[in-house]
Amino acid sequence: MRTADVAIIGGGIIGCAIAHELSQKGVTNVALFERGSLAGAQTGICPGGIRQQFGTEPDCVLARRSVRFFEQANEILKPEMPFTFERSGYLFLAESESLLDQFRQNVAIQNRVGVPSEVVDRKQIREILPHLNLDGFIGGAWCAEDGFLEDCHGITNLLAQRARERGAKVYYEEVTQIARSGDGWQVTTPADRLTAMKVVLANGPDSVSLAANTGVPLPIFIERRRLAFTSPHPQQIMNPLVIVKEREFACKQLHYGVFYFGWLNETGKEEDLTFIERGLEGLVTMWPDFVDMAVRRVVAGDYDSTPDHRPILGSVPQVPDLYLAVGFSGHGYMIAPAVAEGVAAA
Repeated sequence: MRTADVAIIGGGIIGCAIAHELSQKGVTNVALFERGSLAGAQTGICPGGIRQQFGTEPDCVLARRSVRFFEQANEILKPEMPFTFERSGYLFLAESESLLDQFRQNVAIQNRVGVPSEVVDRKQIREILPHLNLDGFIGGAWCAEDGFLEDCHGITNLLAQRARERGAKVYYEEVTQIARSGDGWQVTTPADRLTAMKVVLANGPDSVSLAANTGVPLPIFIERRRLAFTSPHPQQIMNPLVIVKEREFACKQLHYGVFYFGWLNETGKEEDLTFIERGLEGLVTMWPDFVDMAVRRVVAGDYDSTPDHRPILGSVPQVPDLYLAVGFSGHGYMIAPAVAEGVAAA
């Protein structure tokens, strides 16, 4: 029977980052289980956004620490082709005083832990977005340090590769059950079993059933999300990611000219094209020329969301040697490095 000190279930950015962090700490007898391909689920369709603007201090701390990793990703992971961390910024726009006041409160929290965000007025927004129609907007929140590292697949696979080089093993098998066995755990797949001293659940929505087998109910629900990608536009007009909560859309122009956008009030039904209509409607109000842009493809995926949209992290007090890194609500990629540090140290 196979053995490991730590079994990690889930081969997305979270699981691979934890394997990498453990290997750096000298824990090399690690087994990483992935039923499909590394970065093949939520991580595989992530556009690569990295922001520090959150409304709670713990989330901001995780995000800020993770940014330091992305800044040094080339030095830490030593890829053959360097990664590019684009400091394009995140801009949240407000049409109402109530939302702008919420931004002020969030920025105060963010500044307290070192995030260099700021509340901006219309003049400052015009400087950031000189090409767009800003009618109706009264202000916003902006962090120029936020940005994008678009190669989510490359980052994830290289984290796993570096862990393997130090002794970790990757098994492309679906874990069907985890159960306490003596002083440790038995991990069961259709191919074989493995005994481990510790188990980390980092497999998104699939963690719910595995945790339930151990008597741990997880308050995780699935949110279906889609992104639409346009044909390239020759002019770069929207470098930051722009989020307009009151118009229920978000958009970013990627470095090769393509826009991607989403509707923030998804129905969860893939056949429902309202999200394209509403996304385009929101964008056209800011940039009328967008009406002529062609939507070339749509990608869909699931968020493993929690009621407060904050992750569930760390050890489970009532179940020895079981650790959780789940419930990221669409924020897993941007905080994965700090999450991995915390889980590996637990």
